[in-house]
Amino acid sequence: MLQSTKNAYDSLKGWKTLVVSLGIAAAGVLQSADWATIVPPGAVGPVMIGIGVAVAALRAVTNTPAGKT
Repeated sequence: MLQSTKNAYDSLKGWKTLVVSLGIAAAGVLQSADWATIVPPGAVGPVMIGIGVAVAALRAVTNTPAGKT
């Protein structure tokens, strides 16, 4: 199972950062929405920090364009 998980992770090479970036873009679109109905009160800051940390972590472990192996 560990090997299949590693293979699945490796098959996403180049796509992980793109997916997170699209998530951030979606968050930008949601800025026009009422965050209080989307994220519990007081959690907006931590959610955005989490997204930023995720992007930084992905950038640290990725080094190829999307779709390249």
